[in-house]
Amino acid sequence: MNSHQLYSDIFEYSYNSPLVISLIGGGGKTSTAFWLAKEFKKRGHRVCVTTTTKMYLPKKNQADNFIKIDNSNLESISQLTKDLSDQSVTFCYQHLIPTNNKSEENKVSGITCDDIEQLKNGSYFTVFIIEADGAKCLPIKAPDRHEPCIPISSDMVIGVTGAEIINTRAIPEKIHRWHLFSALTHCSAGELIDRRTLGNLIVHPQGLFKNSPEKARKIWLINKIDLTHDYTSLVKLAQQVLEQANNLDAIWLATMNSHAPIKERLVKQKLPIGN
Repeated sequence: MNSHQLYSDIFEYSYNSPLVISLIGGGGKTSTAFWLAKEFKKRGHRVCVTTTTKMYLPKKNQADNFIKIDNSNLESISQLTKDLSDQSVTFCYQHLIPTNNKSEENKVSGITCDDIEQLKNGSYFTVFIIEADGAKCLPIKAPDRHEPCIPISSDMVIGVTGAEIINTRAIPEKIHRWHLFSALTHCSAGELIDRRTLGNLIVHPQGLFKNSPEKARKIWLINKIDLTHDYTSLVKLAQQVLEQANNLDAIWLATMNSHAPIKERLVKQKLPIGN
């Protein structure tokens, strides 16, 4: 896939600068966030990566700058960013979360949606990429009452699902917030996670794209396609879900930890006016 095809999903519609992208759903959000950040940086953008929940502290090679933000310095963000490169990735967070286990990676707490609006209004950054959900590293989930934490100004919402769970039997331990997932999708333990189950999760108002702004572009990203046993069946399922889900604009099939992660892109066909 060439870059024009990929970025047509982002740039073929108008949006108010800066661009705000929120990532929700199952495992793969962080790798997606920093891959997108790298691609935007290549195109000359000043990218802010952050979270409205919790996430692992990125490695030093994933961001050019790290800024700790709190109430005391949020209003002076212009001073904090004045020396940053015009083409860079900056990770913003609130504070480190203490851990007693030295073998565990450090986690950070994120900033609020109001903080993001204030940063956006400061307009130093041209792109915001926000990890707005948690899934305990599981491939699929249903959101709880307080989830996901999506900024209202989001221009795009990307919902992530692991391909390894698709067309397999539902095992509650492999699904984050199983009881909510089962209630939303009408899927019982041992039943197949198929087109019907996934379609229910995507279209339900309390499902994958819960709290997404109505006008935001919505993309379902199926990650880890290298783990699927039948890629042809996976693509067929994705096409069927895309046709039936009125709230979906596109589907990306990907392996986000590879050199060229987006393998295939499905876009909803737009009917001519009058049809």
